[in-house]
Amino acid sequence: MNILFILTDQQHRDALGCMGNPDVDTPHLDRLAESGILFRRCYSNDPVCGPYRGSLLTGQYTSRCGVIRNGQRLPVGTPTFAEAFNQAGYHTAWVGKWHLGANGNEPIPPDLQGGFQRFFGYQCYNDFYQNIWFYDHFGKRHEKSGHRTEATTNLAMEQVDDIAKAQKPFLLMVSYQAPHYPVQPAAEYAAMYKGREIHHRPNCQRETDPYTPTNSPPSPRPFEQDPTYKSYGGNLDEYIRLYNAMCTQIDTNVGRLLEHLQQLGLAEDTAIIFTSDHGDMQGSHGRTNKCLPYEESAGVPLIIHLPGTGGGRVTDHLVSGIDFMPTCIELAGIDPVPGVDGKSIAGFLNAEADTTRDAVFSERGDAWCMIVQDGWKLAAHRQEEGLVPMLMTHLDKDPYELRNRSQDPEVAELRHRLLAKLHAWDQDVRSGDTGSASQIASERML
Repeated sequence: MNILFILTDQQHRDALGCMGNPDVDTPHLDRLAESGILFRRCYSNDPVCGPYRGSLLTGQYTSRCGVIRNGQRLPVGTPTFAEAFNQAGYHTAWVGKWHLGANGNEPIPPDLQGGFQRFFGYQCYNDFYQNIWFYDHFGKRHEKSGHRTEATTNLAMEQVDDIAKAQKPFLLMVSYQAPHYPVQPAAEYAAMYKGREIHHRPNCQRETDPYTPTNSPPSPRPFEQDPTYKSYGGNLDEYIRLYNAMCTQIDTNVGRLLEHLQQLGLAEDTAIIFTSDHGDMQGSHGRTNKCLPYEESAGVPLIIHLPGTGGGRVTDHLVSGIDFMPTCIELAGIDPVPGVDGKSIAGFLNAEADTTRDAVFSERGDAWCMIVQDGWKLAAHRQEEGLVPMLMTHLDKDPYELRNRSQDPEVAELRHRLLAKLHAWDQDVRSGDTGSASQIASERML
């Protein structure tokens, strides 16, 4: 079975029409959900760009694999997603944002490419019209015109064309930069959302300024002179409109990819996974961006389509980013990779057994870690004296996390049990320094 893995950047879980969001149009992804499984409780194991990718490509929590900051490389000697498929005779390819080994619009040396046989990527460049450069597995720069989202899709389709000629199974991972800020949709998509009404979440503080300067490329200073600031600075509604326009642009390009598979006769033998690395707060709790344990930051979309299985399933079963590597390995009939923290959900996808998790865990450097189990979430500060509860909510009864029960005596016994389980997990995965608060703050600007 072929695997097409589509990864967006900073797309929160509800930025899909099929998740009941009336403000965003995603018809192709909605149809994909109708033919597959829509997961409403998927989580990022580390809601920031580079560390998430480190976890995704090793199947390990970031504290264990050591990719705890943006720009760190994959650990030497740890088997990767691509290497497992290489050994099984697959063609493996990566297209798009990488962000493992450096920051900036830079090539990725062969020893940093995670074992992918074909590679067209870049480290981190938060611009959608300027310097649209991709570097291949030899380090050669390929300059593209137009919008980064279309350029990424074009390269991905080219890879499918080349791989299909070999008549061997493939693993293709397509990593979009969108809808990560600065929100710069193509003009036709921005026009679709001009003046459109925005329905805010009940926890949203509408006065929140959504503008975030970027380090790569560096935003102009003073920020008031930045064209991006002029387009939506201080206006949360306009930011969300442009963000949603980028989600629709992604959706159109996913549709292009899926149609291309159909035209090549590959659709009936290709599993499709659509997800994101982390979410976007968009004013919820008065916050922006990522790196937080709230649902808007740590929750990510997930749609999985398996050919030949019944579609239209919607589930609240728990799954997280580290589960993708073992799941794809099992779907491909490859032997499990030792040392992986993730759990395969292939049995659940095939409706053979419930192989989802009873609990998921997430973390962010030395700042916090969290557990979600039985409808409850508990997040705790990582401090020298141990874990200190910072957020506790019942997601079924309080989906917008408006009531923080981290100090509530009524749930003290439950909090103690969850904290004990979180502590055991924390002790298991952590080793060495996991990054400073200042480093974490700077990552929110990349």
